[in-house]
Amino acid sequence: MCFWKNSPYWSSRSSSTTRDWGSVVIRIAYFKPINWVGFNFCKYHPDAVEVFRKLPKSDRFFYEIKPNRYASFKVWCVDGQHFEKIISLLKNVPDIELEFVISEPSQIPELFQPLNLTFHERSG
Repeated sequence: MCFWKNSPYWSSRSSSTTRDWGSVVIRIAYFKPINWVGFNFCKYHPDAVEVFRKLPKSDRFFYEIKPNRYASFKVWCVDGQHFEKIISLLKNVPDIELEFVISEPSQIPELFQPLNLTFHERSG
């Protein structure tokens, strides 16, 4: 989920895609070894948070780290069995943009494959 500075990664959002500055971007990554999915929020969104809070506590985890007083990293992690449901619910929130991220274009997670995403290289 965290890509180190100066490390390339691939995103489902093209760098030429026009972003709606009023929307909240949620970056999504799959953790294959444990079959969990991470949802990284660029900023707080009450409707999106409510989607995660409705899941059983055993199937969700919230993690936040504040490396300094100006920055923070927040991610909801959920069991992969809830992926389709979460994506469907988040797509229905009008001011949320979903961005799927992967570390290698040759290794698109099985969970992401039905979405027919196109990935674009980004530098870290």
